[in-house]
Amino acid sequence: MRITLPLFSATVLAPERTAPTEAAKPQVAAPAPAPQRTPPGEASLLGNASRAFTTLLVSGIALRLLFVCLADAQQLTFHSGGSDAPSYVLLAQNLLKHMGFAYDGFPSAVRPPGYPLLLAAAMSIFGAKYILAMRILQFVIGLLTVSVCAEAARRLCGVVAARASLLVGLFLPTLLFTTAQLLTECLATFLTALFLYQLVLQREHSDARSAAALGWTAGLEAMLRFNAGALPIFGAFAVFSGPDRKTSWRRAALVLGLPLLIVLPWLIRNEIAFRGQVLYSTQGGPNAVQGVLTSQGRTQPGDSDVLVRNLGWELHQVETNDASRASLPSEAVLDRAALRAVPSLWAREGWHAAPLLAKKLGDFWLSLDQIADTRSLAVQERLIRVAGVLCYWMVLLFAIAGWLALRRTNIAVAELLLIYAAGFTLLHLPLVMNTRLRIPLLEPLFVILAGVGCVGLAPHFPRLRRLIASTAITQASA
Repeated sequence: MRITLPLFSATVLAPERTAPTEAAKPQVAAPAPAPQRTPPGEASLLGNASRAFTTLLVSGIALRLLFVCLADAQQLTFHSGGSDAPSYVLLAQNLLKHMGFAYDGFPSAVRPPGYPLLLAAAMSIFGAKYILAMRILQFVIGLLTVSVCAEAARRLCGVVAARASLLVGLFLPTLLFTTAQLLTECLATFLTALFLYQLVLQREHSDARSAAALGWTAGLEAMLRFNAGALPIFGAFAVFSGPDRKTSWRRAALVLGLPLLIVLPWLIRNEIAFRGQVLYSTQGGPNAVQGVLTSQGRTQPGDSDVLVRNLGWELHQVETNDASRASLPSEAVLDRAALRAVPSLWAREGWHAAPLLAKKLGDFWLSLDQIADTRSLAVQERLIRVAGVLCYWMVLLFAIAGWLALRRTNIAVAELLLIYAAGFTLLHLPLVMNTRLRIPLLEPLFVILAGVGCVGLAPHFPRLRRLIASTAITQASA
């Protein structure tokens, strides 16, 4: 990532403000089999596809385009009860005004720099039309995401799985939702899909090319979302658990070193802006406090008041250019104070911590937050979310079936994907857990596995088999 010094100093470093003082190879039963070759008639994803498949494919693309077109060109979100989009936009505007990556002159590391920089570029190029431009970009990115997931499914189980994965990704409500929101989820989901595809390649081939791809995709996503900073851990696990141990350390250097190189300018900026008090983010403390007090984030009426009572502040008071920002210390001070409060907050929960953790898992994996905690939304909006959750549950069931089928044919990759999903779940357990946080990390995995699951279940569902199979095979079976 090449950043010129004038751009770096003028846009990322904020004008200085003084803050108030602080108040051996693994043993397996048999080596994982190589991916099965697809029959010549099924070599192409669209070649010999059924008419129903083609119709649904076109309909899915049209639905995504319609969703983008229906969104108000002046609104940052669409069918959303509230979001962090205004914070990203304000950062982008401050960058264009040469105020630095800051609020009211106070350096900020609450948000990663990637998306505000992209928004600032869109504002400078498209002016008042930047919202529409970003949605068109995210529409294209969304299609690329689904295509990468389909290619990963093809890699694992052939072209029939790829077709199923393609349709699942096009119509999955959570992925459809992200295209119209000026938030990081859409781009981060695309990078996760690329990461997972390369993760499969690395586990099977132990090659330097996929190791390098793991590194740069993880690094780019870490500039969009702080929780993506854990991606290199899973990439390194794929390296060291692969069949070739001789080159493991060289490939691990790519997986771990490339993300560091990509994030390094941000780390240097934080070192300078916060005088050595911040390395990567100032969101850890507030997020950990919300993980106890408002486990879904600040989504419900009264959540902000709860945080103010316990911390004395909340993020909306930090992410503002209002003069009131000067009444609070720097983000580094606030972050450390929040982290110090976390152990006592968990201790105060006592035995109630167990149901709290169960609720967080339900919100994260089952999207229960989109059903039970939507009191502030209109009835029509709540019904839309319930329908979306039901569709997601169906995809999740197909994904589970796909993982079970994959475990019988390629146990090494199946176990790696399970470690990935379980690992990110555990990493989030002390923090905020909700549907939005799950989407960029796990939705691509579910789309890939759901395609594999459709192949396994197709013999039991003739209509599904006719939908995703090639016409030549369908006619032969008839």
